Amino acid sequence: MAHATPLLSLIVPAYNEVESAGDIAGFYRDIRAAHPAMGFELLVIDDGSTDGTREALLETLKGVGPARIVSLSRNFGSHAGISAGFAHARGDAALTLSADRQEPLEAIADFIAEWQDGADIVWGLRSSRAVRKGMGETFARVFSRIYGANSDVPDYPTEGPSQILVSRAVIDALVAMPELNRNVLAMASWVGFDQRKIFFEQLPRPHGVSKWTTKRKMKLVVDSFVEFSHAPIEWVAWGGLILGGLGGLSLLAAIVLAFFQPLGAVAALLSGVMLVVGGMILVGIGVLGEYVWRAGDDARRRPVFIVRSVTEVDAAEPVDSRSSVSTTGGS
Repeated sequence: MAHATPLLSLIVPAYNEVESAGDIAGFYRDIRAAHPAMGFELLVIDDGSTDGTREALLETLKGVGPARIVSLSRNFGSHAGISAGFAHARGDAALTLSADRQEPLEAIADFIAEWQDGADIVWGLRSSRAVRKGMGETFARVFSRIYGANSDVPDYPTEGPSQILVSRAVIDALVAMPELNRNVLAMASWVGFDQRKIFFEQLPRPHGVSKWTTKRKMKLVVDSFVEFSHAPIEWVAWGGLILGGLGGLSLLAAIVLAFFQPLGAVAALLSGVMLVVGGMILVGIGVLGEYVWRAGDDARRRPVFIVRSVTEVDAAEPVDSRSSVSTTGGS
């Protein structure tokens, strides 16, 4: 149900961000001051932090405005954290933000303007990154382009999305999706609706280092393709055909060489062909295994995340609601 005053839920996944607690509260205060005609709620998803992030937020968020700290039972990852935020959002729309305070205040106004103009999804794209060009940025851009061209999410931004605003209709659709291994941004793109883009200059991270490790990035790549694309299976199949053709040519070459070269050279050539083909077979088995494993993971219907507690924080005293109930993305 729409609110008389538009309500925007701000979702901030946080994992071991005790140093950023003050910045999160300060940014929330600035957003509320810049948009007095709108209602806001802040949802910080404490994704299994062990450094006192929740306790620091309880102090810094007092008196700032309506806020909730959704504490998960362990670290489930940022996309599960965003999913938890959507599941608990009460707003007419929800906007994801980083815990390390890298979005400028002006970008919030751009998100809101597009939403109020009728957009259901507003992609926040970085016109420039705080971390200058390197392998990480190159990897992100190449992945986004390849993924957009080889998946069932044709509207996925090729620039590589940073943050996203979604309307209530999109929130409800995402909460109903049960995928365990998920790219929640790709899921949002897949649902369709009116999708638009805004661009902003990413601010430098004021504290610590990013928790977005190479291992997490690689898992997201695999999850993204398995979830919405059969292209990897096609690539393996084409690779097998190409290697089969090369193997046939190599066999002919080995027969010819047998008349002119020592037997050792022929054996080496055939051994190389066998190793290449065997490696390709193992790669194919591995790719199929990733699809089968994730299908089994979804069939088990374990929760995307588990909520340990939900703490209401505003001008009044915090109210702590403990929960041991598992929460999934679907019914």
